[in-house]
Amino acid sequence: MFSKGEYVVYAVNGICLIEDIGPMRNSEEDDKTYYILRPNNNPASVLYVPVDNSILCGKMRNVFSKDEFDNILAQAKNERMDWIDDRKKRISSFKEMLLQGDMKTLMLLADCIYRKRNLLKQTGKRLSDADEHFYRAAERIVQEELAWVLGVSRFDALEYLNTALS
Repeated sequence: MFSKGEYVVYAVNGICLIEDIGPMRNSEEDDKTYYILRPNNNPASVLYVPVDNSILCGKMRNVFSKDEFDNILAQAKNERMDWIDDRKKRISSFKEMLLQGDMKTLMLLADCIYRKRNLLKQTGKRLSDADEHFYRAAERIVQEELAWVLGVSRFDALEYLNTALS
């Protein structure tokens, strides 16, 4: 169970502050208890996660420490994800990886798409809009949390990431 005032990572929403734990605001009919989350990257938004919903709560986790992040980077450094040629299978697979939110998988996903983008660029081609979307989403999630952990900008987090993975 998480506590009010704690920062967590919630699915593809990234780092969120648990602003409160209680009933949904402006709802007199609903007597459920919710984690009331405020995404760090979109403070105007509010997310309600039912405390008794194990599936949705399973998408919440503590923010990694620097040591945990460095351990994940060390594991990812020597691995590569293969490109999936079948577009439908690739989109389905990439979508599932994003939804699962496993940090190492997201790092490998971003690296896989980045390498494909560079290969296509050499032949004057570019990624599909869907592939570009998945790349930006995976990169944002990884950079946001790493920047938070290191207390640096997303740009500096990207440099740290590139150095650690090269």
